[in-house]
Amino acid sequence: MSIESELKANFNEIMDAVSDDLLISDGQGRVLRVSPSFEEVYGIAKEYAIGKTVYRLEAEGYFKPSIIAKVLDRKERITMLQKSNRGRDIIVTATPVMNDEGGIKFVVSFSRDITEMITLQKKYSKLENQMEKFTKEIKELRRKTEADETVIWQSLAMEKVMNTVNRIADLDANVLLLGESGTGKTMLAKIMHQKSGRAKGAFVDINCAAIPENLLESELFGYEKGSFTGADVKGKAGLIELADKGTLLLDEISELPITLQAKLLKAIQEKVITRIGGTRPIKVDFRLIAATNRDLEADSDEGKFRKDLYFRLNVVSIKIPALSERREDIIPLIKYYTDKCNEKYKMNKMFLPKVMDAFVGYNWPGNVRELANVVERALITSEAELVTIEDIPKEIFEFPMRSDIEEVGFEGSLNDALEALEKKLIRQAYARYGTTTGVAKCLKISQPTAYRKISKYVNL
Repeated sequence: MSIESELKANFNEIMDAVSDDLLISDGQGRVLRVSPSFEEVYGIAKEYAIGKTVYRLEAEGYFKPSIIAKVLDRKERITMLQKSNRGRDIIVTATPVMNDEGGIKFVVSFSRDITEMITLQKKYSKLENQMEKFTKEIKELRRKTEADETVIWQSLAMEKVMNTVNRIADLDANVLLLGESGTGKTMLAKIMHQKSGRAKGAFVDINCAAIPENLLESELFGYEKGSFTGADVKGKAGLIELADKGTLLLDEISELPITLQAKLLKAIQEKVITRIGGTRPIKVDFRLIAATNRDLEADSDEGKFRKDLYFRLNVVSIKIPALSERREDIIPLIKYYTDKCNEKYKMNKMFLPKVMDAFVGYNWPGNVRELANVVERALITSEAELVTIEDIPKEIFEFPMRSDIEEVGFEGSLNDALEALEKKLIRQAYARYGTTTGVAKCLKISQPTAYRKISKYVNL
C-alpha cells in the first residue's frame, strides 16, 4: 500500500489525533466532521452537530460569532477570538478549500481553548500593576523616610507642623516658613523639596541677608557678558535660573532690598526672568519657599516690605515653634545629637541626668541649632565618658528656672491648674523616658496609672 493510500485509510485516526478542536463544513456551511473534543469545548454532541449548518448552530448559541459563516462570506482565511456557550475563550482559524471554479468546496476550522491563558494574562497584568504601585509606594516611603531622618520631634506642636509639611509637600503652592533663627526652616524646606515631584531637580538655597546688596541682583537674576565692570566675560546664570524644575528657597526674605522686591514679584508671578544687561526673557519653572524670622505682615504695614509680594509669598504659612515652646523635644534631640557625635568621633559618651535637667530647663534662644552645637562641644571637650555640669556652658546651668505653675501660665481654679501641671509633668517624663515603666518610676506612680495618664495627655 502506498503512503497516500495509507493516509487515506487512516484519515479518521489521524484527524482524531489532532490536539486542536476540528470542524469541517461544506461550501454551504453544513457540518461534515468534528473532532472528539468538540463536544467538551462547545457543549454539543458530535452526532447532533453533523448535518447541521453553522448558521443554525450559531443561532442556537453554541458559538458566537461563526467563523465559518464569515469565511463563506469573505472567501478568505480568518483568525478570530470566539466565545463558546460555556463562556470559554476560543481562538479559531478557518481556511477555505476552493474548487476548480473558484467556489468554496470545504471550510476547515481549527480552534483552541485559551481561557486559562487569558486568565493568567489578566492575573499577570494585575500583578504587574500591583508591583508598579508597590514599587512607587516603596520609593515614596523611602524618600519620605530619608527626608524625615533628621527631623526629631515628640511634641504636639511639631506634630502639627510636620503634618502640614507632609500634606503640602507635593503641591506647587508658595510656602512661607516663619520662625526664630535655628528652628529648622531650611531643613523643612529641603524636606518639602525631597517629598515633592521636583525632588530630582535642584534645591537652590539663597540667604538674602548673606549676599551684599550691590551683588544680590546679579546673584539672583544673573547677567549677560559685559553688562558691568568686573562681570564674567561669558555671563552668568542667576540662582533663580538654576532652580528651574526644582525648588527655590529664599531665606531671610525680609532682608531683600525694596528695590529688588518688584523684580522678584514679577519673576514669581510670571515665572520669567531677565538677566542684567539682557533683553531675552528666560522661562523658569520653580517651586518657591520663603523663610523669615520677622513679622512680614507688620513690615508690610510699615512699608518695609511690599504688601503685594507678602500676599504672593503667603499662600501657605507654617509657623515653626521655638524650642522653648516644645520642651518635650529637647531630650529626644539631645539623644539624637549624642548618638550622631559618638558615631562621628568614635566615642561612647553620655550626659549625666543633672545635665539633662539643665538642658530641659534652659530657654535655648538659638533653638535646635544652638542645642546641636552645645551637645557636640560638650561631648568632644569632656575628659570623662560621663559629661558633667562643668562641661556645659555656665549660662545653661545657671539659667533661672521658672516655677512649674508660672511656666504653665494658667489662670483659673486650683483643680484646673493642678491638671495642667499634671499634664506638663507626664509629657516631660514621657519625653525623657519614652515608656510607661520609665514614667511610673520617675513620678512614683503605678504603671497602669502611668499608662492612663500618658494616653490622656500625650495623645498616643
